[in-house]
Amino acid sequence: MALDSGEKTIIDYTTEGSFEDVERLLKAHVPVDVHDEHGMTPLQHAAFKGHTKICSLLLAHGADVNDHEHDQGYTALMFGALSGNSEVIRILLEAGAKSHQINRIGRTAAQLAAFTGQKHCVDTINNYVTLEDLKYYTTPQGQEAESKLPESCVQGFQLLLITTNFNPVHLLNIVCKYPELYQPKSNLKRISNTLSFIIERSLDPYHTTEPNDILAIKSHYIKTFIDAILEKNSDDINKVCGDLCKKFAHGTENDDFRMFEEKFIRETIRDFPFKQCPLLQQLVRLIASVVLMPNSFVHFQGQNPSALSVLTTTLNGRTLGEEVSNRCDACSQLNASRRCTACKSIFYIMDSFVSNLQKKLVSDTPNTNSEPTPSTTSNESNSFRKLQIPQAKIGLGSTEADLISLLKRYLEIVGLVVIVWILGYFHLSVSWILLVVLIYLFRQRQRALFKERHKMLNEINNNEEQYIKARLDELPSWVFFPDVERAEWLNRIIKQAWPYANKYLDKAIFHDIIIPMIRGTSPALADFNFQKLDLGDIPPRIGGIKVYTDNVRDQIMMDIEVFYAGDARIKSKVKGIVCGIKDIQFVGDLRIILSPLINTIPLVGAVTYFFLRKPSIDFKLTDAGTLVDIPGLNDLMLVQINDIVASMMVLPNRQVFPLVTDIQIGHLRWSNPQGVVRVIVIQAKELIKADITLLGKGKSDPFVKVKAQGNIEYKTKTINNTTEPQWNEVFEFAVEQYESDSVVLEVYDEDPGKDDFLGRAEFPINTLTDKEAVDTWLTLKDVKKGSINVCLQYFSLSTQKSALDIIEQTNNKMIKYGALSKALLVIYIDRCTNLPTSKKTHREPNPFCRIKVDAVERKTQTFESQTNPSFEHISQILCANPVQQQLTIDVCDARSNNDIIGFFQLPIKQIFDTDSMTIDTQAFPLRSSSEPLDNVTIVIRLSLHILFPGHSSSLNQISPSNSFRSVDSNTTANAQQSASKDSLNQVLHEDKTSTQATTSNLQQVASPVSQIVQSGKVSSTSSNSKTYLVSNDPDLQSTPHGQIKLGIQYAPNRKSLSVTVCACKNLTNVHSQNLPDPYVRVNLLPDFKKDKKKTKSIHDTINPVYDDLFEWSASLVDIHRQHLHISVKNNSPLFAQEQTYMGEVEIDLSNLDGEKSSVAWYALQEPNTSPAGLLKIKYDGEELKTRQ
Repeated sequence: MALDSGEKTIIDYTTEGSFEDVERLLKAHVPVDVHDEHGMTPLQHAAFKGHTKICSLLLAHGADVNDHEHDQGYTALMFGALSGNSEVIRILLEAGAKSHQINRIGRTAAQLAAFTGQKHCVDTINNYVTLEDLKYYTTPQGQEAESKLPESCVQGFQLLLITTNFNPVHLLNIVCKYPELYQPKSNLKRISNTLSFIIERSLDPYHTTEPNDILAIKSHYIKTFIDAILEKNSDDINKVCGDLCKKFAHGTENDDFRMFEEKFIRETIRDFPFKQCPLLQQLVRLIASVVLMPNSFVHFQGQNPSALSVLTTTLNGRTLGEEVSNRCDACSQLNASRRCTACKSIFYIMDSFVSNLQKKLVSDTPNTNSEPTPSTTSNESNSFRKLQIPQAKIGLGSTEADLISLLKRYLEIVGLVVIVWILGYFHLSVSWILLVVLIYLFRQRQRALFKERHKMLNEINNNEEQYIKARLDELPSWVFFPDVERAEWLNRIIKQAWPYANKYLDKAIFHDIIIPMIRGTSPALADFNFQKLDLGDIPPRIGGIKVYTDNVRDQIMMDIEVFYAGDARIKSKVKGIVCGIKDIQFVGDLRIILSPLINTIPLVGAVTYFFLRKPSIDFKLTDAGTLVDIPGLNDLMLVQINDIVASMMVLPNRQVFPLVTDIQIGHLRWSNPQGVVRVIVIQAKELIKADITLLGKGKSDPFVKVKAQGNIEYKTKTINNTTEPQWNEVFEFAVEQYESDSVVLEVYDEDPGKDDFLGRAEFPINTLTDKEAVDTWLTLKDVKKGSINVCLQYFSLSTQKSALDIIEQTNNKMIKYGALSKALLVIYIDRCTNLPTSKKTHREPNPFCRIKVDAVERKTQTFESQTNPSFEHISQILCANPVQQQLTIDVCDARSNNDIIGFFQLPIKQIFDTDSMTIDTQAFPLRSSSEPLDNVTIVIRLSLHILFPGHSSSLNQISPSNSFRSVDSNTTANAQQSASKDSLNQVLHEDKTSTQATTSNLQQVASPVSQIVQSGKVSSTSSNSKTYLVSNDPDLQSTPHGQIKLGIQYAPNRKSLSVTVCACKNLTNVHSQNLPDPYVRVNLLPDFKKDKKKTKSIHDTINPVYDDLFEWSASLVDIHRQHLHISVKNNSPLFAQEQTYMGEVEIDLSNLDGEKSSVAWYALQEPNTSPAGLLKIKYDGEELKTRQ
């Protein structure tokens, strides 16, 4: 709905901060809760701008403080958090703003404040208690004769609860400032009882379902000081507080350490009544690592935080020492303006109570704070360290443990020395010594990394929320909470049921499945068994759940992130040798499908579960396993374990658990994929230099790992000694669910040891389904620089035989890449029957199946001693020539050196010739080349699917190269006319047979538009693509400083802004003799001003062509507040005389549309002058200007 003039004016006046005009309009009865085009109210504008008086005025006229009609679900409190104005936040909270309300991406106001670095706002929001909340305690409840808290104490009591400064002197100062708290003295007792009640309400499960451990510990901390005042049993409260402040503020002679304060806070934390509180356990672990010594304190790891610092950091999320330049030396309050007249280096606040207190400390030291003796200090420290809290192992440990650790270290060193001595005794080469030392150091490093990772996962497993809050400063700004739905309720259920699930997992999983599977892999493992199986007390954890309900009507599909870092200990025995594992780590994405849905209890017929890709598994070997715990052998073992898991539960294999018996669930054990994605890895550029030589020059030996969902992973060849490799390799994947699948590319530098990581990129497949081939540059993540050029195309699956001719035509256009797939063969092996016993061993075989189509080979899992094995295995094989290829299935015996028991062969053309290109589940006889087999069969199901380009019903005949040339032909022609003749001829006559030249033609001759359009995941050939191209602008007719062509698009699925610097033309020649060497610098201001980007420089031209892509990761709301600053510069030598700046332009991004892409020419303005105005992004040839 459009706003009338009055409503629009109040928003304008609010934004400008005009208090009088806003007041005048409100008196004229202009509505106070109007919304602009983005859904923002005047109150939200005032909060975002930090206009305190206007916020109070709007609230006084009835503004809705919790309005969340904004496009992104922001409230006034969230905008106040972004502004960084603590006073605005206080006003909104006092007006009833909900601090726990979330926006569309699941973030609260406190998280937004943390995201923008406004830590003082985080403190204000997390610690604020409104007067409305305290009314409960000032009103008698039920049959109470009087209220818990006197109404006169509310203001001072509120200040105690919302304070973020926990310095004892500061808290006692608050008590003295508000006489209502202790006059009469009985008020202090009522305050103490009220705090006890708040502690119980905050943590007791009978009173609350959402525990607030921060408020509970803070209330307990304040209550301790109130009780300390009451213990003095004096009517002069000011004198009691003054004496206590002197004790707290007094420091030791050696290092001015406040020993009395340290002991008091430790005792306070120790006396907290709820010992199971996770936050208390965290406090104890942190404080217990500091050992109190006479007159000082020492931290084990070289740091020495006091108990006050640990408490402040834990409750506020930041340390007390921040902004210490003007903190009061006595009470730690900010904005201290007075200095000590003696040393000039100590700050005080203006309050006379604290100032006079600190001045008296030197001459008036209380006797109660005499120097502590070593014995008393040790007793105090040990008393705290002996505090027993469930699941919190604190303290130094016993002397026996220290001796064992020392002995192990001693034996390790002695063993190393003995090995060196033996090498010398036998006159072996010195290289053996170097090798042994290298293996030892590498093993020590791997152990340290493993322990650190296990400790991190264990802390997350115990209490993820507290772990994240304690480390917000260490995490990137975008790491706060996952996008998927939280599942804390499910984690609580698993934790409660985990002890009872041990026996079921022991029998149903380990003994019934894992032991037979391991025994069947090799005759040497025939007596394998578990000697000890203890799954520990720490259960697996669910990180998040994402549910899909729109795919199929009678099924529910969900993706679950599962990870485990527990205390399980498993010992196995083979041939009398005991080998164990511990510290198991497991991370994987599990998909669960509830299907079919039925109309009787339990409403679900069966549960199908599998991993989307190979899970990450790691562990530590014990007992005899330590003998193979060396680099190489350990990795080989992990590979074997991952392969076993993949053969059972990684796509396309799956497990089915039926819940009812009267329905058919055979079809659930196999499923046809939705399509196939073809990935062409073309080239990469500007990779980081992983191998640095002695001369300072760097190089890399890059290769790419390409993977999608499932257990299939491909690897390109390695290109040696380059940072701009060219591969031109094709890989193809079957796609189970294109809505959630993505292609992942990881670039590595090949090394003899561990390969170095050079970056990763990810491309969602759902953006390909309605397009032809998308050729794009992807920026590599998790590294400083680098990008990779890939071409991707999606193929749906068809059972129409005519589709084979269409895919042949499509593949013929890409003949240079060799034989490409035309069909997908899906093989489901159900079981084998009546397998014969082995003639060599006269025992039942350990059968497995080997599936082959030409050079492609797949393998099922192995079963121990089975003549009727039930494989239930599915394989998907891409066929380049389905009419001529043949399927072969060999049934082998692992016990007899993989001898073939029998085989089955079938030309794929027979499947093609069937009506539906499917052979339903049926038994086929097995044959043997050595002897006839009697009634030995294999039960299989076969289906063939022809690849069909795209997701539409008809084939788009336009090839990718032609489609590239069809985009913005006018713009391309203008760019070609303005380019220099020599460079244009050079491009046009490059060798078309070279892949590098072909790519160059596409980018420089066809159109730079294709790169930016496809880099934003929008194909330029799509019929419904919303790409607007600008070719003729009136304002470009007279541009003395030249023009620059930019492509701008926002990719919502990746939450990134893509800017392509395509080309410049008619630049000003700033060189005195030759043509300039221009390059373009791109800045995103103001939030990304440190992330400066620039193109390469083009030599000797005023019409350069760049086609360089730059990306910034941020939400669309954040991007709308930025503007692009583009400057064209001459790459001149250091002491050259010619001018550097050639022109610049600033583009406002407030009108950026997440569904559109723009490629347009912009007039460059005179450099180093104030521009006429910010330019808007051009759509449909229109350029808009706005005031600065």
